[in-house]
Amino acid sequence: MAQDHWQDEDHESVRRATRLLSAGHGEGPTLDERVRRWEWFVSEVEEGFDTTWVWEYDQDIRCRDWLHDAWPILTERIRAHYQCELDALDDRFLAATAPIRPHGAGVVANPERWWRHRYPQRVSGARREDHLPPTWSPTPAYVEL
Repeated sequence: MAQDHWQDEDHESVRRATRLLSAGHGEGPTLDERVRRWEWFVSEVEEGFDTTWVWEYDQDIRCRDWLHDAWPILTERIRAHYQCELDALDDRFLAATAPIRPHGAGVVANPERWWRHRYPQRVSGARREDHLPPTWSPTPAYVEL
């Protein structure tokens, strides 16, 4: 369904999600911009995540957290509009990542936020294994970009 066919309640659900989630995830971007941010991040991971930014990985992945948190706030029409694209991006992310190794006793992965428990299979940049998080094991393959 095209965006110009959305009803007032659809637009209001997007505004409500943005308003409610802005404190925890940053202000401003539209729903479409959040989806595009997830698409960009997935592409970066597929190509080979730059180890220069390895400690920003958790920050970058928050775009998917926002979408997860917004989903129950959005109308069914809005979710249906984005669901196929989101599913395809999630599938690409799964294919480009591996599950992290637990790094402490009692650490339990949250299945609702499965993307937080995965790391890139390909990285670019500095070839220093001590530069990577210890949970990224086995070490991702280095690629030249």
